[in-house]
Amino acid sequence: MPALTFTLRPRPPFRLDLTVWAIRRRPHNVVDRFDDGVWRRVLVIGKSPVAVAVTQTRRGSRPEIEVRISAARPQAVKAEVTAIVTRMLGLERDLSDFYRLARSDARLRELAERLRGMKPVRYATVFEAFANAVACQLVSLSAGMHVLNRIAGAFGALGKIKSAAPMRSFPAAAAIVRSNPEALRTLGLSMQKGEYLIGLARLAIDPKDRDFASIERLADGDAIARLSTIRGVGRWTAEYVMLRGFGRINIFPGDDVGGRNKLFEWLGEDGEPTYAGVAAMLKRWHPYGGLIYLHLIVNAVADAGFLA
Repeated sequence: MPALTFTLRPRPPFRLDLTVWAIRRRPHNVVDRFDDGVWRRVLVIGKSPVAVAVTQTRRGSRPEIEVRISAARPQAVKAEVTAIVTRMLGLERDLSDFYRLARSDARLRELAERLRGMKPVRYATVFEAFANAVACQLVSLSAGMHVLNRIAGAFGALGKIKSAAPMRSFPAAAAIVRSNPEALRTLGLSMQKGEYLIGLARLAIDPKDRDFASIERLADGDAIARLSTIRGVGRWTAEYVMLRGFGRINIFPGDDVGGRNKLFEWLGEDGEPTYAGVAAMLKRWHPYGGLIYLHLIVNAVADAGFLA
């Protein structure tokens, strides 16, 4: 398979390992692999798989990453791969104001410094964000990840990059549209969740609004209201997709039980976390609630020893 290697320069500070773990979240994630300092993923561009391997080659004030792509026509997809990798890894996001805020707050400063260089991540597509939300509704993240792995194994495109085992992409919405709830049930989704996911996939391939592009332009409240009209999408899913699909780093998914528990633990709070309580706690760090959510995910990964 032909290959092409090129360099991207993230806005500092940047650390690939911390940033990728905000996407990866669990070591058994087979869609986003991170081994020996290399992030590997298969993207689908058009109808073709593109295997991507990313390595950080320079840190400090002038960070650089090396991107290697393997595809039938790598030069033809370079621009789109660059755009997707830049968006997924938040390479151009300027967090100067966040770090400035952290310096004036002892609690936030410790977290921000521990994970300095972690950028706000997004999934490759908004549909992928929806699929993650559907798979993880009312189950643990670890259990949901196993379901997502099986869905990728069944419907993802196969890609291969030199010196690495073949991998599957996250399934394109078009592949899920061709499925049915019973097939998805055998992979771990309930019949109802399977219906939701197929319905979302149909919306994602609508040529008049591909991958929910019209929502990108809406203000937060309008976007959440619009998302909430979709069958199977409640407040938690809408807020999760706003953060992880549209990159709205001000939005902390307040109904996320794991996120709420991590927040309370980090702050040393007792009692039962509530949606209103989470919102009240995060006011002092507005507009970075969603960025703190991502930090807490990677903080837990670090505590578990997966970064070593």
